Amino acid sequence: MLTESQTAEYRSEGFLLLEDVFDAGDIAALRREVTDLYGTEHPGRIFEEDGTTVRGIHGCHTTGALFSRLVRLPELLSAAEELLDSKVHVFQCKVNAKQALRGEVWQWHQDYSVWGPKDGMPEPRAVNVALLLDDATEHNGPLLVVPGSHRNGAIAPWRPEPESTSQWEADLSAKLKFALDAEQMAKVTAESEIRSIVGRAGSLLFFHPCIAHGSGANMSPTDRTMAFVSYNSVDNELREVPSPRPEFVASRDHRPLELVDGGLIA
Repeated sequence: MLTESQTAEYRSEGFLLLEDVFDAGDIAALRREVTDLYGTEHPGRIFEEDGTTVRGIHGCHTTGALFSRLVRLPELLSAAEELLDSKVHVFQCKVNAKQALRGEVWQWHQDYSVWGPKDGMPEPRAVNVALLLDDATEHNGPLLVVPGSHRNGAIAPWRPEPESTSQWEADLSAKLKFALDAEQMAKVTAESEIRSIVGRAGSLLFFHPCIAHGSGANMSPTDRTMAFVSYNSVDNELREVPSPRPEFVASRDHRPLELVDGGLIA
């Protein structure tokens, strides 16, 4: 699936963007399913600060038929297995909405800063795969990354607060408990410049769980929807933790995924 140069780029930079992997028909079908999920009551449906704008949908592979198939397609699954040199399971599957004029900020953070201490993930032997469901531009809150920052490991690991150890919703809000501060970001960006991930709908982004990333508010009149699948190596089984997050946020089903053939719309 991936070439040697693509794999080398991922390992060096901490991310890899592949343009135009899925066609317009696939993207349109996924958008329709996302719209249905927006309107479906589910504990994994998270709202922005206004309480009415959908911020994200979590556990999509268990509630959406197309997402259940998407996570098993070779474009995602085979590439994840190559990058991790292992069979994998779905640790997270979600949609980040970033709706026009209402999508709020995601502060700078590293995923493994939470996955390690809060979910019991022993090592960052995981990979995020993001599918652009809308064109990502400089104006609609594109994902921002700091190339090479994954080599620093977990800079600001999550630490429990007595009153919030079970409040998993706070991990998904615009005010993260594990955000990187100005001093930490100054050190990270002294070594590498921030890059915005812009591209056409249908493009795939692979990124390391230790890379520093975030996104600004959507100041444009167009949505910037992205679907995320986080694969974890089956050899990196989550340890027991005192207050595990819900299954739709951090899955402990370590059964390896099997590929499906025939594309997204079989």
